[in-house]
Amino acid sequence: MYIRELGYVLVGSTDLGKWRQFATEVLGLQALETKDGDLHLKMDGRQFRFLVRPAADDGLIASGWEVQDQIAFRKMRAHLAGQGVEIADGDAEGAALRHVQEFFGFRDPAGNAHEVYWGPISDFARFQSPLGVAGFVTEGMGLGHVVLPAMMGFDETHTFWTETVGFGLSDILKISMVPGMPPMRIQFYHCNPRQHSLALAEMPSPANCIHVMIEVKDFDDVGRALDRVSQHQVPVVMGLGKHVNDEMISFYIFTPGNFALEYGWGGITKDWTDHQVFETTSTSHWGHRLGG
Repeated sequence: MYIRELGYVLVGSTDLGKWRQFATEVLGLQALETKDGDLHLKMDGRQFRFLVRPAADDGLIASGWEVQDQIAFRKMRAHLAGQGVEIADGDAEGAALRHVQEFFGFRDPAGNAHEVYWGPISDFARFQSPLGVAGFVTEGMGLGHVVLPAMMGFDETHTFWTETVGFGLSDILKISMVPGMPPMRIQFYHCNPRQHSLALAEMPSPANCIHVMIEVKDFDDVGRALDRVSQHQVPVVMGLGKHVNDEMISFYIFTPGNFALEYGWGGITKDWTDHQVFETTSTSHWGHRLGG
């Protein structure tokens, strides 16, 4: 397996001002405007983890996956191409925009857009939260995780990520979100010690994303963020709760990107050599009630 972490997400926005306010006044991220008119949302020493660009529609443009170096990058590209995956090579302008050495794009069988890159470029300036957030858990595990729609071709997409890309299956969730409806599948995948960096869900999303998760280092920052959510009247998707699979204590809110964001603390890390894949029929030990 060549992919090491979820390095960034590329987001399209019809109103960068809404993202700037949401990021700085609710999430506690650092916002930096670029000469190209984009918005960098910074949460650690990297130049950004969220790259927000002006667009005709709000939503996720692509998930950016990091490999170790140029050798791994070339091997990953050759491997995917050899499996019949259509590759869109990035140019120098696109690499400069993303602050990386090289990148290429592809789509998984469900149609989700992804990018693979190597060599992030940053001045590694210290992250300074405008709200005093102590920091985010990213070292060696990336920005967090992304949950993507896979309404069509779910099994094919699962096979692609496990057998072609080389992610490991972490666990399986089957749950009915509405009483009387058949249960849907959500499956979780890992590429580093984080319990999952990717999940696939049998649900639609006009924004090309179900949710993105970011994790704070201090539990009190979860509570303070909840206070800010109430203060700014941010719509709540699910209230505070503790997940069964990764033991994350978190809540979910709507973003200006028309997808949700999970804001959490305390996610477990795993030694995958002795992991037992399991299926659960409950998302959480407690909490996570819809609408708060």
